[in-house]
Amino acid sequence: MTSFTASKYRLFVISAMALYTEVVLIRWMSAEIRMFAYLKNFTLFACFLGLGLGMMRRGRGRAEKLLAILMAAMVLTLAFAPQLHLTRLFFPDVGVYQWGGNLHSPQLLPAARTLPFLGAVLRHVPDSFVPWMLGLFALIVGSALFCLVLSIFYRIGILVGECLQAAGPPLQAYTLNLAGSLAGTLAFAALVFFSLPPWAWILPVFAGLAYFSSQRTRDALILGSVLVVIAMTEIRSPVQWSPYYRITYVPTPERSYRLDVDHDFYQDLLNLGPSANTSALESPRRYYDFPYSILPPCGRVLIIGAGTGNDVAAALRAQCASVDAVEIDPAIASLGRQLHPERPYDSSKVRLHINDGRAFFHQARAAGQRFDVIVFGLVDSQTALSVMSSLRLEFFLYSRESFEEAISLLDPQHGLFVVGFSIGWKDWVAQRIYHTLELANRGDPLAVNASNYLGTVSFVAGPGLPQAAARIAQMPDVRSIGPDLARVPARPVRDDWPFLYQNPRSFPFVYLGSLVLVLIAGAYLVRGAVGRAGASQNRLDWTMFFMGSAFLLVETKNLSQLSLLFGATWVTNAVVFSSIFAMAIAANLIVERWLVPRLPFLFAALWVALLLSYFVPFSELTQLSPIARGLIGGGVTALPVLFSSLIFAKMFQQTSAAANALGSNILGGLFGGALEAFSIFFGIKAMALLAIAVYGAAAFSNQRQAAEVLPELATASQAAE
Repeated sequence: MTSFTASKYRLFVISAMALYTEVVLIRWMSAEIRMFAYLKNFTLFACFLGLGLGMMRRGRGRAEKLLAILMAAMVLTLAFAPQLHLTRLFFPDVGVYQWGGNLHSPQLLPAARTLPFLGAVLRHVPDSFVPWMLGLFALIVGSALFCLVLSIFYRIGILVGECLQAAGPPLQAYTLNLAGSLAGTLAFAALVFFSLPPWAWILPVFAGLAYFSSQRTRDALILGSVLVVIAMTEIRSPVQWSPYYRITYVPTPERSYRLDVDHDFYQDLLNLGPSANTSALESPRRYYDFPYSILPPCGRVLIIGAGTGNDVAAALRAQCASVDAVEIDPAIASLGRQLHPERPYDSSKVRLHINDGRAFFHQARAAGQRFDVIVFGLVDSQTALSVMSSLRLEFFLYSRESFEEAISLLDPQHGLFVVGFSIGWKDWVAQRIYHTLELANRGDPLAVNASNYLGTVSFVAGPGLPQAAARIAQMPDVRSIGPDLARVPARPVRDDWPFLYQNPRSFPFVYLGSLVLVLIAGAYLVRGAVGRAGASQNRLDWTMFFMGSAFLLVETKNLSQLSLLFGATWVTNAVVFSSIFAMAIAANLIVERWLVPRLPFLFAALWVALLLSYFVPFSELTQLSPIARGLIGGGVTALPVLFSSLIFAKMFQQTSAAANALGSNILGGLFGGALEAFSIFFGIKAMALLAIAVYGAAAFSNQRQAAEVLPELATASQAAE
């Protein structure tokens, strides 16, 4: 193998390793340190900042010196996060809801004062100071983890930059970089498909680190020892890993099981059948039986978020004729089949579908199916949609458009739509669901406390609502709270604004303030890197920076809209990201081999494509066939990616500092990720308009750079003459 071929091979491998390591750390950190489950963007920011700074670094050399040690420290921290009491770091912001961790949560103070070390201090602190001391501790630990991730990717970025500079012409090197990133994406998708544990995730990372190390024996021993420790720990652990969660289950005194995901309570596998201790389980039984007690004889049932089978078992106890059970996580459904005491999934009446709820709605409508009752089974995913977004998996289920689609699948005479939700102390969530359902139902729904189980509220709508209301009026134990919810206005959930948990009475100042601090720190670090660079070609490339910012906005918007059309599943994620890399590779090959229109034309086409994506009603596309959805939705989202990739390829082809240009582009992704957070105020579609503005800044910057280069070329030409 020649040195030039070896450089290309090294570039492919380090690019694959960089992308793969990024998604592994984001997935693992969100499962083990719950603060990062809701703040995934911060881990992504650390990766982007580290990669960008590393690729822009001058005077390269010995980048891998501490890389193995830093990665070993990161992996051990995540593996032993529960023992280090890092799992439930508290984020002191009423605008950001975490399970059991909010300034208004009743569980906060008791839980804080039972901590082994910090709790001893907090016992002597007034109640009003406890959240802020917890927040300070989370800030310190979170900042340390942020810096650790940044340091790892800074060194990986140096290696990527070295390989990029040595791999030949810029555009060819960039194509290899994209091919490696695509390989990293597919490798992680394979591990997710087989539900492998973290020790298997990090095995390729450790192999890559040893390959690039200048002290392979030392680093192989360090990383091998860490791998053995983690593998032995996980083999003895009852943890299972699904495509979405870290899952554990423990027996309960009622001869059942409690299921936890990512260290938080998820569901009880309850025995509510005739043989159960009904006095001890009266509250959950009243909740699960409620939808079928207000029906005429139960016929066809659809359950969204079937989980381990509690709702399915209730439908079978009510002698329903058939049950379609939809659950997004195959591992949770499998545990329900194995462990649920009533064995609901073994019934011949039950058809289990491993799918996203909205995706199943689309399929059911296309097939002309109708149901007597549709039940939402306490759907709360507790995990984000993707590594690029702060949206959660279930958000699109609670939109007005989703509720309308569910109601359209009901029997037109007596069908009922029942949404159960664990409200607890989050009254604004109940108000938001009520007003959203009011719009979808085109009339007031019912909202009742059928039971005090987990602080649940049951919302009822659909054509059979009058008959259901008459039956509920005869139930003395059921309390109506609809009038109380109706009196308080709340912004309804839409497909374009799916932020169910956003508290309208608060502003997420800590979250947004943290974003600002990250941006300030990033600007300071970039300024330092540029100041040390010296040569003009080593400065921050603002054109590439803005291209990276806008592209991340487009990427996030596309993922959200395609998840709406095809389901918020890990398969959709993998297909979208793989398609983006494949399209960028295709754009490079087109620019390299054929004549491509000039940049002004491409920018104009890009802006038109983004405007088109803004005005196309994606919610209405869900009514089309899968082929039509793919052609129209896929085409509308693909066009901005195509034109942006062509523009980037033309610019990158002409650069004389490939690593600097790509590093600037990655740093731009940091800024784009911060801008994406503002979708909570303006909605998802608005990201298209924001991307138009940022691409405009890229076009303006490119024009300025061209104007500065022309006089320099003329001067150089005159001097040569």
